[in-house]
Amino acid sequence: MPSSPSRRERIHLDGRTLEGGGQLVRIALALSTITGQPITIDHIRGNRTGKKGLKASHLAAIKYLADVSGSAVSGAEVGSSSLTYRPPPDAETRVRQNQEINLHLPTAGSISLVFQALYPYLLHTGGGLSDEEPQPVRVTITGGTNVSFSPSYDYISQVLVPNFARVGLPPLAVHLEKRGWATGPFSLGKVTFIIDPMDRKPESHGFPRVDLNKYRRGKITQVDITVLAPDTLLFRGSHADRDQENSQTANHTYQPTTVRRLIEYETIRMLRTRLRRMPSSIVDPPARPDENDELVPIKLHTSERTHHRSHIYILIVAHTSNGFKLGRDALFGGQAGKIGGRRGRPTDDTSIAMELVERCVDDFVHELYDPGRRSTSEGRPPCVDEHMRDQLVIFEALGMSKSKCEADDEGKEDRRYYSLHTQTARWVCEQMLGVEW
Repeated sequence: MPSSPSRRERIHLDGRTLEGGGQLVRIALALSTITGQPITIDHIRGNRTGKKGLKASHLAAIKYLADVSGSAVSGAEVGSSSLTYRPPPDAETRVRQNQEINLHLPTAGSISLVFQALYPYLLHTGGGLSDEEPQPVRVTITGGTNVSFSPSYDYISQVLVPNFARVGLPPLAVHLEKRGWATGPFSLGKVTFIIDPMDRKPESHGFPRVDLNKYRRGKITQVDITVLAPDTLLFRGSHADRDQENSQTANHTYQPTTVRRLIEYETIRMLRTRLRRMPSSIVDPPARPDENDELVPIKLHTSERTHHRSHIYILIVAHTSNGFKLGRDALFGGQAGKIGGRRGRPTDDTSIAMELVERCVDDFVHELYDPGRRSTSEGRPPCVDEHMRDQLVIFEALGMSKSKCEADDEGKEDRRYYSLHTQTARWVCEQMLGVEW
């Protein structure tokens, strides 16, 4: 394992590296505050289209971490393309941690991304400096719960929290106070996180060893669906209704009457069809399959009425036999661009809903099984989904022991499954901690 940089030697990071977005900033800030390593980040979010530089959500994390650790900061302004962050030499003894933390974003910026920047540090120092048993830290963040290019509250609670526990991180609870959407009418939400901090130990910064090479993904045992959508009435005789009349389902006579019911119905119907095409390595088929057999239970986890036609969100979560959760979601106005309004695309509520369902199911199925990569892979897919994988990198690095775990090629993750976010997270940890993967 190569030696890490000198504790007080300032590290320069180019914010355009790899994914070149806000994740690089968040991970670097967390590691700088934990290790006391000064950093300068230039060209912040330099690979982003549109507005570059720091956003309000970055500033909320920067200001909190700087205040609690006594760090000096320059360039902490919205739109700033360069940031220098200098923890004090005695950062470990200057912690001013509260058991109640409240952060407010002025816009519906992502609550989850602010939490991502704070969580490693709060795990590390939440217990304070006393010899008493560490007490839970309660963090309440006001902002957006369902925001493009960020984990939703639903993904955090159903996927991230149980996966963190599965790999050995301390208990984490998350509670929704109110939803906040970045589309439609201005709406700020609120989420509370209850963090059980670790004991303060010098080795590996106190973090447990997280070795994902020892976990296999397992087979799919259950699928949960979350639907957030308005109860806007559908017109009779739509093409979706005619398709439903011809579909093979357990209930031939059911006719969805609202956008929300249509999304529930079609998501379940499409999943049943697509799961039947999965190989037995992913889903075990029944001994004597029938066309109406359900290979794995598909359950409606959450169905919640919203009050604007742009407030639509779908999450599909697979439970695996090895105890992990795999999730994929779709948000109106999300990653694939705004649904509707594009040339040649209808903008009626039914078509918008159907397009979101198709995108979500397609992404979910691709997460479970990618024939192209499977056929040429020497390794294996990670035990978690693509978006969860990058969330675990910082904890792998912080808990890494000096004796590097050696696994044969068959036991290792195939890096072709790594997203640019995962690659970026690993790069930042290499620069900051000197880890060797």
